[in-house]
Amino acid sequence: MSHPSAQAPARGSRRRAAAHVLLLLPPALFVLTTVPGVRALLGTAPGYDPFLDGFLNNAAYLCAAALCAVRAHRGRRPRRGGYLLAAGLAVYGTGNVVWSLFERGPSASFPSAADAFFLASYPVTFAALVLLAQRRDARHGRALWLDGAVGALAVAAVASAALVAPILSVQGSWAAVATTSAYPALDLALLLVLAAVVSLFGWRPPAGLWLAAGGLLLFVVADVAYLFATALGTYVSGGPGDGVWVLGVVLTAFTPGWAATPVGPRMPPWARTALPLACAASALVLLVVDHVHRLHPVTVALAAATVALALARLVDTYRQVSELAESRELALTDELTGLGNRRALYRRVSERLHRAPAEEEVALVLLDLDAFKDVNDSLGHTTGDALLHALGQRLQHVGGSAVPAGAGPQHRALVVRLGGDEFAVALFGDCARQAHAVAEAVHASLLEPVELDGLQVRARASIGIAVMPAAAAEPAALLRQADVAMYHAKTRRLGTFTYELAVDEFASGDRFSTAELLRTAIDERALALHYQPKVDLRTGRVDSVEALVRWQHPTRGLLFPDVILPVVEAAGLMEDLTTAVLEQAVDQAAAWLAAGRPLAVAVNLSATSLDDAGLPERVAALLASRSLPAQLLEVEITEDFLMADPERARGILDGLRRRGVRVAVDDYGTGYSSLAYLRQLSFDDLKLDKSFVTDLVVDGVEDPRALAIVSSTTALAHSLGLRLVAEGVEDAATCAALAAAGCDLVQGWHFAKALPVPALERWLAARDREPAGAAAPTPVRGTAPAGAGLPRG
Repeated sequence: MSHPSAQAPARGSRRRAAAHVLLLLPPALFVLTTVPGVRALLGTAPGYDPFLDGFLNNAAYLCAAALCAVRAHRGRRPRRGGYLLAAGLAVYGTGNVVWSLFERGPSASFPSAADAFFLASYPVTFAALVLLAQRRDARHGRALWLDGAVGALAVAAVASAALVAPILSVQGSWAAVATTSAYPALDLALLLVLAAVVSLFGWRPPAGLWLAAGGLLLFVVADVAYLFATALGTYVSGGPGDGVWVLGVVLTAFTPGWAATPVGPRMPPWARTALPLACAASALVLLVVDHVHRLHPVTVALAAATVALALARLVDTYRQVSELAESRELALTDELTGLGNRRALYRRVSERLHRAPAEEEVALVLLDLDAFKDVNDSLGHTTGDALLHALGQRLQHVGGSAVPAGAGPQHRALVVRLGGDEFAVALFGDCARQAHAVAEAVHASLLEPVELDGLQVRARASIGIAVMPAAAAEPAALLRQADVAMYHAKTRRLGTFTYELAVDEFASGDRFSTAELLRTAIDERALALHYQPKVDLRTGRVDSVEALVRWQHPTRGLLFPDVILPVVEAAGLMEDLTTAVLEQAVDQAAAWLAAGRPLAVAVNLSATSLDDAGLPERVAALLASRSLPAQLLEVEITEDFLMADPERARGILDGLRRRGVRVAVDDYGTGYSSLAYLRQLSFDDLKLDKSFVTDLVVDGVEDPRALAIVSSTTALAHSLGLRLVAEGVEDAATCAALAAAGCDLVQGWHFAKALPVPALERWLAARDREPAGAAAPTPVRGTAPAGAGLPRG
């Protein structure tokens, strides 16, 4: 036995079916009585019958209106159009009631009050159709309504050529003539409005609109037949025409309540333009015929109006085509630079590959600007946009000059901006040699600085090249290979790199998983910090070390900064990495202090650190939480970052030094700054870049020019009250030369590479056991490079 709740839908369906049967019974009976010969079988006399043409006819109209309201109420939202359509049918039925009760007979006036009800139903039905069409996207509604108006006028013109004579033969006043002709004209207009509504559904409307079209078509047939019958004086009440009216009302009543599922075959695009063209052609034919056989002025006026509206439709079509072409161009254009965008690259490369010879090649030169974020952060996004625009123009020139002499337009280079600071140049033809020439030209074009608001801004780029046979190339695969090559060039600081499968095996499969593993290691403070000692040349003591980051990858082993930092930059983890290294270094310094060995730890700060005005407070809180004296922490910042925003840097550095933290300028002598910041900014140490130290002594012979630079830099530092630290010291001769030049501290492989904590502690213990004044202990050497700390750019 089924549950009562399961039977509820079935009971509702049965009630709806019963309501439909009851409401359809009067219309069905009346339509049946209008079939020729049925009234004779019923024994009904010819002419008006009070029951059949009075009561049953009126019941048929009113039941159809009630049926429409029931279906609108039971149907899906929105319901307003269905309710309004039911109201229009009710107004029409009311007119029939008024006619049968008060206006029937030979003495009835024409037009009558019943005609007012009949005519009033048309605007209500029109409004209902408009509401039913609001569910669709009507972006092209104006063109569709113009099509409907052209069709309506054309049909009216053609119909007037045949109907003007019968209409004018109607006896009576101008009002009678206008009323008689209004019915078929309004029916045609309503039918063409419905056609426009159907076109909004792509000529595949729901079933309800097909029923509305059928009902209105029956109305047109019945009204035209009535017009001819009244003109000829042959109209008889209760004839087949009355049944056609009722059948049209019933079909229209079934319009609401259907699902929005399209019904009918898809109409080809050419067929959608056939209607206005055919209508305009028919109107032109009428105007031509008028020169041979005079037509009524009403017909000529309607035909002329049809042609005028068709011209308006043509103008609207031209406007739409122009807007479409403009929109298509905007969709393929980068707004900032005026170059093509990623969509343009995919589309135009696909088009070119589709018609390229099998032996032809296609290449993609992908470039990404280095450290472009620093330009935005220090100079603002407006300046960054201006730089991108200027570089886009240079790349356009490079792409134009890349076409070989005498080559056709099919070999023209395509220059696009993919987004952000990424650009690409697509090449066709002999691409391997051509792509490298373009890459060299791009690098050369970037050497010239760009002047922005009085500033000379230089840009550098990493370039990846991918070359594929045209027969096997796809835009997505080409772009992916170029991206892999570009990423490898940026990671290894190669400038330009051409795609290789061996590189792709890591870049495509491991890059993203590596970033997630590294993110976890940073969050869990599981990075491996190695420490390189700084040796005081006057005392031989080691009072400070530099923290250098390493990461123990679960399968690839110990990774150095040259592998770690590009992944960190690409994943946006630089600030998190800096915080993690700072915390782990402070923890280690606190552990050494507790063990009775106070060692100052130096940590490199990234560029993002200088954007944080609260850095001094955060560092002070970090030291206080570990009970670590501030003098046991040193921070190292490159001079490029100091000059990016000197005012902000001054505030942060002053805040750190007021709290006792030592500040060093790292890689001194390699930046773009002047000596002005030495006076403007406050710090404690200058770290001379290893490029000034590497060739200081070659084969036992000192380079006088290099030594002069070191000596003068040392004197400058001492005159400003700063210590000079030399990094990259690889041998005893260089160490001796630095000591003679007055250098204060040195670090490098001559003493020790960067060591993990246990190895460093053993090295320090061995050094402590040596007698005072003895030479440095045997260097601790290895095969791995010393590496660097956090990135300088």
